[in-house]
Order: sequence, then structure tokens, then C-alpha cells
Amino acid sequence: APVFSQESYSARLGENNLAGALVLRVRATDADWGQNARVRYRLWEGRVRGAPLSSYVSVQADTG
Repeated sequence: APVFSQESYSARLGENNLAGALVLRVRATDADWGQNARVRYRLWEGRVRGAPLSSYVSVQADTG
């Protein structure tokens, strides 16, 4: 299974950030070989004030 470099992550950010601004970077590795070692990231789709989390932030699937 993938192992994250930290047990948990959190971030605070000010209001009115520009679109595309970096908020948080996460990192995980997998001890498998080749394609089985590939780690992909995605957000768990929650809601913020009734709107989908993905309407506020996005994640780069290959880099976290």
C-alpha cells in the first residue's frame, strides 16, 4: 500500500487566492515495482457550505 510522508496534512489559506495557487503538497510512495508502484491522488468529494469541494480546489492526480 502507498505510504504518505506525513501521517496527516493540513493547510490554512487566506481569502481571494488566485486560481491555480498552490495550497498544499502531499507525497506518497509505494514499494512495488513498475506500474504497481504508481501513486495517483484524488480528493474525497465532500461539501463546503452545500457546494462540492471540487468547486473550490483541485488536485494534480500524478503529483499530489
